[in-house]
Amino acid sequence: MAREEQKMRSGLVRQAILDTALDIGIREGFEGVSIRKIIKEMKYSTGIIYHHFKDKQEIIDAIEQKETEWLRSKIMELLKDNDDILSKMEMVFHMIMKLAFEEPEKYNLIVLHKYSRKNPGQSGWISYLARELKEAMNEGKIRKMDCEKAAFSVWSSFLGFNLMISRHIDLTTDETEEMFKVQFDIILKGVISNE
Repeated sequence: MAREEQKMRSGLVRQAILDTALDIGIREGFEGVSIRKIIKEMKYSTGIIYHHFKDKQEIIDAIEQKETEWLRSKIMELLKDNDDILSKMEMVFHMIMKLAFEEPEKYNLIVLHKYSRKNPGQSGWISYLARELKEAMNEGKIRKMDCEKAAFSVWSSFLGFNLMISRHIDLTTDETEEMFKVQFDIILKGVISNE
């Protein structure tokens, strides 16, 4: 029983460290996260932090993994009852755009993997999008195309769009929504069937 309680307390301390680091990262940028700042904010000793994490990068990697899973689950929840590729694309890209606009540092962390020590390689979302495009193409819902290249191009286009959104601090929510509609309309016209 005591061992289980210790394990639970340890898990709570670990999570508190991650939550504090996430708050600092969102507020100051993840470059600004440091063991010193975490200690100061939490009023913990250095030893407690280093008992749970090797260094700052290990903390950031753990946050990235957890937040990436959060985003993936949110997106999958959005998509579960929808079969239309264009609606799916709009919902996913809209959700990611909102993240870029509302929490640019979190967007940098979990979509761009800006702070990752490992190379994430090709996004799993590109592969997912390519499969969805291929299925829609086979059903005649979109025009014939190289789905792998199209998925890469669509994803890249929205990443660039979101990067611009995340850097324009003077944009309003309404302006961002209007710009998203224009961006999506441009992409949509590139994939809809001409037949």
